[in-house]
Amino acid sequence: MSDQSRVFVWTMLLSTLCHPIQTFLLSGGDVCFGICNCVEEQLAYNYIDETEVKLVRCEERDLRSIPNFAIQNLPTAFYPGGNNFTVDLHSNYIQSVPDKAFGDLPKLSNVDFFGIILTNNSISSVSDSAFLGLENTKVILDLSFNNLTTIPQALRILRNIEVLEIEENPIMTLDASMIQHISPLYQFSFSLTLYNSWPVELNNLHVKYVRYNDYSGNSFQNFDIHGIGQRGIELNIGGTDIVDLSDVICNNQINVSKLWLWGNSNLDMRPFERCSQGTVMQNILELELSSFNLERIRNFVHTLNKLELLNFVVNNITELNANDFRGLTKLKVLILDYNRITTIHIHAFDTNTKLRKLYLTGNMLTHIPDSVVNLNIELLIMNAIDCTCSSLQNLKQVNATFADSIPCLGNMQFVKYALAACP
Repeated sequence: MSDQSRVFVWTMLLSTLCHPIQTFLLSGGDVCFGICNCVEEQLAYNYIDETEVKLVRCEERDLRSIPNFAIQNLPTAFYPGGNNFTVDLHSNYIQSVPDKAFGDLPKLSNVDFFGIILTNNSISSVSDSAFLGLENTKVILDLSFNNLTTIPQALRILRNIEVLEIEENPIMTLDASMIQHISPLYQFSFSLTLYNSWPVELNNLHVKYVRYNDYSGNSFQNFDIHGIGQRGIELNIGGTDIVDLSDVICNNQINVSKLWLWGNSNLDMRPFERCSQGTVMQNILELELSSFNLERIRNFVHTLNKLELLNFVVNNITELNANDFRGLTKLKVLILDYNRITTIHIHAFDTNTKLRKLYLTGNMLTHIPDSVVNLNIELLIMNAIDCTCSSLQNLKQVNATFADSIPCLGNMQFVKYALAACP
């Protein structure tokens, strides 16, 4: 993942946690701590009317060590702190995190979140006292893309880790008590590149959203993460060679609310059919099967009656049949981008009365399907279509504002204007 992408992910992550209506100001700001820039934004949150987000930008400064974060080196206007404080040190050459690495910054105020971005450095050691001062603060910590061989014992100081990103580290030693200590988490990411079987130590993890990358095994045998709360865990598995996922989807002792699988064309689909009526599959709210070379919508899909989002992006699906989505009465978002769809049955969406967003970009459709026209769609995204008046006739009968921004083939206008010009 590029540095720019990780900044975007961090912005989106904090947006997910706090629902701000603005994002960070990622340029300018007063010089602070000698080599960094301090910026500040006013944001509105869902549970706080208005709060200050303060960001110390020290990324890409060729740093070999963490700066001295002494309060006296802060710009006057930057003190005291607000409800969210983040220090960004990504893409430097830092090799270790020393004692009390963030100085007196935690004393700025009673922050709701203290973010620490250390991704893409060369960190191989973290002092046991590195996070002194943050014992009771909600911490968002990104240590991904470093040289750690184990999850640092320094995290034992922290009692409220909200997010731990530790993927792309050569971690082969897992301490089960450490995993238990850092739980519960909102989000956890970890690379399984060095593992050819499921590490049972991770079963002590209690997490809402978990992302596993590059697993070298072919099954999730002994997987037994139970998650947090009633809605279950959100499981993201990508870039793996897993063949058999039955230990997850056929395990009626776990609760998975969101299952995102991508980039694995070797995965056996038969357990999905066999266990479609089981607890896991019947409780899933969001399902992604992208980059799987699927040639059709699988039969089990229409049985998932709690499903709210379905993503089959980047497959080889050529047509949508009348029964593909039958029974998905709660489906709100359907993403079918970058397939080879040429035909959609006129009754394909008859039971999907709550469908509001439909994504069809990168297919082979040249007109808006009749099956879509009478739905209460709010957003339709697709490639340019034929905008002759005869092709748009089905839109004349409805208030098709969902189609306004779809481009027309062969010219620069959009459906909205082509439709207005038709008699």
